[in-house]
Amino acid sequence: MKLFLKLFAGLVVLLIVAVVLLITTIDPNDYKQQIQTQVKKSINRDLAINGDISWAFYPQLGFSSGEIELRNLDGFNRQNLLKIDQASLGIDLVPLLKGQIKIGELTVNGLVVNLITNKNGRSNLDNMQASGAPDPKEKAPEKDISSETEKGFFALENLQLAGININDAQIEIQDLKAATTHKANIKKIQLGKFSPGQETDLSVQADLILDNLQAQLDLQSKLLVASDFSAVELKQFSLTTLLTGETLPNGKVDGSINTDIKYDLNNAKAELTDLIIKLDKIQLSGQLSVQTKQLTTVRFALKGNQWDFAPYLPEPAAASTEAASTEKTSIETTNAKKSEQEPDLSILNSLDINGTLSIEGVKASGLTIGKINSKIIVNKGKAQLTPLTAELYQGLLTMEASIEERKGLNSYQISSNLNNVQIRPLLIDAAEIDFISGTTDFNFAGKGQGLTASKIKKGLTGKGDFKLLDGELYGINLSQEVRILKAKLTAAPQPTEANIKKTDFASLTGNFTIDNGIVDNQKLLMLSPVMRLDGSGLADILKETLDYRLSVTPLSKSTEKTELGDLSGLVIPLLIKGPFSDPKFTLDTEGAIKERLTLEKKRLEEKLKKESQQRIEEQKNKLEDKVKDKLGDKLKNLFG
Repeated sequence: MKLFLKLFAGLVVLLIVAVVLLITTIDPNDYKQQIQTQVKKSINRDLAINGDISWAFYPQLGFSSGEIELRNLDGFNRQNLLKIDQASLGIDLVPLLKGQIKIGELTVNGLVVNLITNKNGRSNLDNMQASGAPDPKEKAPEKDISSETEKGFFALENLQLAGININDAQIEIQDLKAATTHKANIKKIQLGKFSPGQETDLSVQADLILDNLQAQLDLQSKLLVASDFSAVELKQFSLTTLLTGETLPNGKVDGSINTDIKYDLNNAKAELTDLIIKLDKIQLSGQLSVQTKQLTTVRFALKGNQWDFAPYLPEPAAASTEAASTEKTSIETTNAKKSEQEPDLSILNSLDINGTLSIEGVKASGLTIGKINSKIIVNKGKAQLTPLTAELYQGLLTMEASIEERKGLNSYQISSNLNNVQIRPLLIDAAEIDFISGTTDFNFAGKGQGLTASKIKKGLTGKGDFKLLDGELYGINLSQEVRILKAKLTAAPQPTEANIKKTDFASLTGNFTIDNGIVDNQKLLMLSPVMRLDGSGLADILKETLDYRLSVTPLSKSTEKTELGDLSGLVIPLLIKGPFSDPKFTLDTEGAIKERLTLEKKRLEEKLKKESQQRIEEQKNKLEDKVKDKLGDKLKNLFG
């Protein structure tokens, strides 16, 4: 044992003497040119070591450097790909004898990285390989790690790092072809004492500049790497952000992410538990897992609070004149058609998603939606909502929908039902349409191909039906118009003008089909205690216009005397034409009067004709009677 100790002590002394001789007799600056030449051969870039390289002996063997620059090739607007003002790193010698790797603190100050893509699409990272090296695009043979020794004298689980300290780093990403520039100013990256199987503190503070937006980031977490390096955990992960910019509501948006993250390297699976995401007052919480293998598998169960998107949506600009509004709409339509592009859904073939999303409510563009529950499934190139339910204006929306990628041809299906929904506030908030009210029951099933706005409008085909109860039709008072018509027919005084132009109804029912952008409402029937309205019409989705031809028939019970009682059988044509937002109602009372007068004239003519025929018959009969009487008297006198 004593002999072993003497030998060990001797080895330590020899190692120390060797290190002392190394750092006192060898100047690393003498090898700058060799280092720079080797870098040029290895990565085809010039390395400039401007500062001194110096050894450190106590308390660790290490080195420190001055300014180092890695140059770009010619043709880029930045001289350097990478620049470091100062860097240092050390390693303990004695633990090496025990198979332990104890590295001192890695310090990097003044790191600058420039990543550039030229206007011709060339990157400053291209061609970074030694001459004669294989093309990096060619797939390298897979390394068989099963035959490698997982543990050796210098086992990874014996690795220790005193820490990492990176200060004042700058990363700039330029894409001159896309005319975009993004910058990251990293104030600090700090990692505490690191050793596999033990937690350590991780801290990152940085500022990002993205076009016209600036973002302040602050990341804090506990890093834990498994002893066998099979898993990485970020416990108590907290990322807070502050976005600022003129385009943001109130000039800023606060955000944060809090969760525990675990990544299993063997199964390529990340799990986020106790997840809470906040964007100002918008919040989403729950569980999420992502596994990347042959398919990217995602599982989640998420819940959200009340989401109000109003502060984040631009306010609609009011046009000064109708002409300006029309011109603006025409320009927007032209631009929309130019910018429309069928989305690439091929990514659906590589996804396996199954999860639930529940939101307490949503407000957006004036539309108010209550609690939403949905189940989302993506599998084999098909994405489905099965189903989605939403509380909507005192009623319920139930919908099942799917989109599918079929070798570049996107198709979709939808089945929806509105039950007990108040239609007037829904139409006002959703589309600024205000001409009808009532409690609706609406059913629709359709399908189509193409997912751009114009393709959906033109390519959607399907059929449905609807029923509105206890509602009102705005823009015309049919009862008042019929009273005016009666007054004209009877020469009675005109009724007092109604203050509100609306028509009450007990029910409004119909069925329809959709094809080629046209809604064909084949049957429309409206009933009220005093009249009946029926007919058919078309709604052009592309032009957003209505064209309906209906008939109004006043009703009255034969056993009751009403103000409309003497109009029984009268049919009044009603036309509804114009844009969805402002349809025009035309009631052809004059035509109804003419038709009524024509019928009355015909009735009178028939009556007069009948009376005339009756009088002729009567006169004929009287004449025949007189002739008979006179003839009888003469015969009497002749034979008397």
